[in-house]
This record gives sequence, C-alpha cells and structure tokens, in this order.
Amino acid sequence: MNNTVYPEKFLSWAASFRTGEDAVSRSLAGYAAAIALADEPCLDRAVRLGRDHSVGHSGFYEIVLQSYLFLGFPRMLLAAEHLAGCFSDVCMPPQTKAVTTDESHRWYQNGMALCERVYGDSFEPLREHVESVAPEVFRWMIVEGYGKVLSRPGLTAVDRELAVVASLLIDNRPRQLHSHLKGASNVGADTDLIRRIIEDHKETAPTGYRTAVSMLDRINGSC
Repeated sequence: MNNTVYPEKFLSWAASFRTGEDAVSRSLAGYAAAIALADEPCLDRAVRLGRDHSVGHSGFYEIVLQSYLFLGFPRMLLAAEHLAGCFSDVCMPPQTKAVTTDESHRWYQNGMALCERVYGDSFEPLREHVESVAPEVFRWMIVEGYGKVLSRPGLTAVDRELAVVASLLIDNRPRQLHSHLKGASNVGADTDLIRRIIEDHKETAPTGYRTAVSMLDRINGSC
C-alpha cells in the first residue's frame, strides 16, 4: 500500500464545504475520513461540520462504531474518546450484558441479508473465497460485521457504505475499496454522490483518490 495523506488539506476542504441536499451524507463520510486520519484537529473540524448540518451524536457514534471493522480498534477508540469529549452531556448506558440467543440469531439473519445486498452477484464468490482461506472469518464477517454493527438502525445502508468508502480511500485499500464502491451502488447510492464523496478527499489522500476514481470508472463502464 503506497499512500501519503495530508491532514491540512482535509481541514481546508472542511472549511470550504458548501451545503447541499447531500450535505449530511458527505459530512458523515468526512467524519469517517477524519477517523481514518487519526488526527485530532481533523476530528474537531469534522464534528463541527457535521453539527452544522444537523448531524447529532447518534450519527457520529454509528460511524465510530463501524470504523473498527475497517480501521481497527486503535483508531476507533481514539475517535470514541474524542466524540465523548465533544458531547459530554450525552450519557451512554453500560452495555456489559450477555448476548442472548435472540440477538445472535438476529445478527446472523440481518448480516446475511445485508451482506448479500452489498455484494450482489459477488456474494457467492466472496463466500467461497473467504471460506477457502479462513472458514471462521466468513461467519464472523456475517455476524460481527454485517449483523451486529452494519445492520444497526442508526444510519441508512447508503450512508454507512459511503462512510466506508471514505475511510478506505484515505487508507488506500484497493481490494476493499472496490468492494464497497460497488456496495454503495448496490444499496442505492447515486453514482454522482459516490463521485462527490471521492472528490471531497482528492487533496487529502491523492493516491487513494486516484485508486477510487479509476475503480469507479471501471465499475460504471462494466454496468
């Protein structure tokens, strides 16, 4: 992975952000990008941007929760601590309770449904590939990723996938980025909006940007 990022360019982008009908989706994706950057001034600015466009604590929180699936626990925990400081008036109840049978069954069912929706025709090849190299991982991906986390009701599937695209663009993860560019389209994201999300981070992550543009052009050309 050859990648260089420029947090100062993210700050410039956020300062020049112009509102529009897609402002919420773009600001949520921007927050996901800030989490990927793991830069406190970028997190500060991303939260202010989202709040300017009526994003509340719950929206930011959902982006934080899903970030560990794609960015790992260290960056997720950094973002969680930062968000708690920005919303010190929000009381989060403890969640240290045993998982019930109903919960685990729901996570599996919801996870299968969402994963099939995100991957479309690529779902069965994905299952075959992952199960061939790490059989447990496919099950974990369904239950933990798509069921427990990405099927939570706090955000739409479109906003979740766009946020994933932004974070993977920042990290320049080509294989996963390709999957989630297609996934964003599969769950109903407009191609122009996907392209705007990509363009938003052109200066912040030039390598990831070029990867995303090339992939999106190929995906559209194959449709």
